[in-house]
Amino acid sequence: MRRSRLSFAAALAVASSAVLVGVPAVADAAPSPKPDVPVQLIAMNDFHGRIANTSGADSQQITAPGPDGAYGTPDDIVSIVGGAANVAATVNQLQSSFRAASGEKSGSWFVGAGDLISASPFESSVFKDEPTIEVLDAMGLDASSVGNHEFDRGTEELRRISAATDGTYSDDVTACQGIVPGETGCFGEGEHAFDGADFPYLAANVVSKETGEPMLPPYQVFDMPGGRKVALIGVVTDTTPTIVAPDGVADVEFIDEADAVNKYVPELTRRGVEAIGVLVHEGGQQNGPAGANPNGCNTLTGPIVDINNRVDDEVDLIVSAHTHAAYNCKLPVPGGQDRLVTSAGFYGRLVSDIRLTLDARTGEVDRSATYQATNVPVTRTNPDAHVQSIVDYWVAKSAVAGNRVVGSATADIGRSVSSQRPFEQPIGNLVAQAQLEGLQEEQFGFPEIAFMNPGGVRTDILAGEVTYRELFNVQPFGNTANTITLTGADIDDVLEQQYQQDPDGPAGPNNAGPRNTRLTMGTNEGFVWSYDLTQTYGNRVPDDSIKLNGVTIVPSQTYRVAANSFLTAGGDSFTAFLNGSAVTTGPVDVDVLVEYFEQNSPVSPPLANHGTQIG
Repeated sequence: MRRSRLSFAAALAVASSAVLVGVPAVADAAPSPKPDVPVQLIAMNDFHGRIANTSGADSQQITAPGPDGAYGTPDDIVSIVGGAANVAATVNQLQSSFRAASGEKSGSWFVGAGDLISASPFESSVFKDEPTIEVLDAMGLDASSVGNHEFDRGTEELRRISAATDGTYSDDVTACQGIVPGETGCFGEGEHAFDGADFPYLAANVVSKETGEPMLPPYQVFDMPGGRKVALIGVVTDTTPTIVAPDGVADVEFIDEADAVNKYVPELTRRGVEAIGVLVHEGGQQNGPAGANPNGCNTLTGPIVDINNRVDDEVDLIVSAHTHAAYNCKLPVPGGQDRLVTSAGFYGRLVSDIRLTLDARTGEVDRSATYQATNVPVTRTNPDAHVQSIVDYWVAKSAVAGNRVVGSATADIGRSVSSQRPFEQPIGNLVAQAQLEGLQEEQFGFPEIAFMNPGGVRTDILAGEVTYRELFNVQPFGNTANTITLTGADIDDVLEQQYQQDPDGPAGPNNAGPRNTRLTMGTNEGFVWSYDLTQTYGNRVPDDSIKLNGVTIVPSQTYRVAANSFLTAGGDSFTAFLNGSAVTTGPVDVDVLVEYFEQNSPVSPPLANHGTQIG
C-alpha cells in the first residue's frame, strides 16, 4: 500500500451563521492582503531501478570543490550516495523542513522525469521492475513523465504497470492482466503483491496512431490551498522510437516535445492554472571542468537548450533528464523572463529541491520572490526503514537465482559505458559471438554473422567467478536473440549506419546520418571491415573491405545473421535490418550468454579489432 509523504493542508474558511449583537461593523476596513503561497517540487530522474545501495563509481557524487575552490580538479570532495531508502529519507527531510518553514498553506510534491525503471540491476529488472514501482509508491511519488526506458518492454507493459491511469486514455491493461503470477509478472507475495504504480505517468507527446490522443495523461494538476493550482506537463525525447525496440511502440507516435507542451499550455490557462511546469525526459550537459559542479550551469548545451527556447514563456520551470547530467540553470527565454531548468543526474544520487512562490491574488509564479533550486546529495546517514524493508525483500528474493555461478572470466571484459559506444569494445564482440554460437540450429538457419548494439550492453564482466546476476546486468532488457536473412548489400548498409556522425561540422562536406552519432556494434570472430570517416555518410565502408573468414561479402548474396530483437526491428536507427526477411525469434538474450559461459569458461576478453579505420 502506498505510504504518501506528501501531505499538505488545505485550510477551509468556515462561515458562521451567528449574529453578534453590539459588535461595531468594520466594513470600511481594508482587507488584509493574502500571503503568497510557497511551493516545493522535489524531482528525481534516471533512477533506473537502483533500489539497493549502489557501489563503486555509481555511488560517488562530487558534492563540493576541494581546498583549491575549483570544481573538476583531483581534490573535489566526493560523497557516497544513493539507494532507495536514502532517497526516501532525503525527500522526507526536505519536505519536513519546507513545511516547518512555510506553514500549512504550502504545497509539496515529489515528481520524476522518466527512466525510473528499466536498464535496472538484477534485483529489479528480473522481476520486470515491479520492485522499483513498489518502492516509488512507498516513497509517495506523485507523478512522472515517461522516459524512453519506460518503453523498453513496449506500450502494453507500460499500460500494465500504470495502475493510476487504468481506464483512462489508452490504458486498458490492469496490473496482473494476462500474467501468470510469479512467472511472467506479479512476482510479489503478501504485502508485496503487485498492484501497479499509484502515480500517473504523463505522456503529452506520445499519441495513439489510431486516435491521435495521448496514450497516457498529458499533464497532472495539483490543487493548492486557497484554490490555486500547479500543473506539470510530461514529455519524453522524440527520439524514443530510434532507441527502443520499434515494434514495441508501433501503436504510438512521438511528436516534438516543445510542440506538445505548447499545445497544452492554453488548455491549462483556460482552466485557471497559472503555475505550469514541464517534466521532460530530454536534457543537456555542462561543459568544461566547472561542469562537475552539480549545481552549476557551465555553458549548457544539448537538446534541452532548444526546447527551452521554444517552450511557451507561460511555462515557469523545466525539470529535465536523459543525459544523466546534473545542472541547475536559469536559462534565458526569448521574449520572457529567465526560467529554471534543472536535472538531478542519475541513479538517485541527487534530488532537485525546487522552491517557488505563487502570487496569492493571481496564482502565477512570482519569479522576483523565492524562485530557486538546489541539487541535494542523497546521503546514507538515516535510511528510511519501511523502504529499506521493501528493498530487502526483493534483494533476498532475487538472490536465489542471481547468485548461481555460471562460469568464469580470465580478466575483466568491458567497456560498457556510454562514452565508449562510438568505439568497438570487447564486451560487444563477446555478446555477438555468444549469440552466433548459441543459435547454431536448423530452426535459426545456422547464422554466419552476428551484430550487437553497444547500448544493449549495460555493464562490464569482472574477472573471476561469473554469476547469473552479473550476466543479467549486462543484458537487462529482456530482448530475444533472433536470426534474420540479409543480403550483402544490407550488411554493407548496417555497417554504414554505424558511422552517422558529422566529423567536419556543418560547414564541411561530410554530412551526418539521421542519428548524428557514431555507434560501433559488436560482431563475431572472423567478420571484418574498414571505414573511412573522411568520406560522406553512406560511403564510409568500402564494399571490398567487408569479409567473413577472409572471403569478401557479395552484395547480391544472402546471409543468415544473428541479432537481438531490438536490432532486427531497426533500433538505434539501424534501419537496414528492416530490409531483411525470415526473422526467427530465439531465446532471451541473457540465457544465450549464460549458456556460452557454461560451455566456454574460463572466458577471455575477445579482441576489439574487427573494424579498421583507414581514413
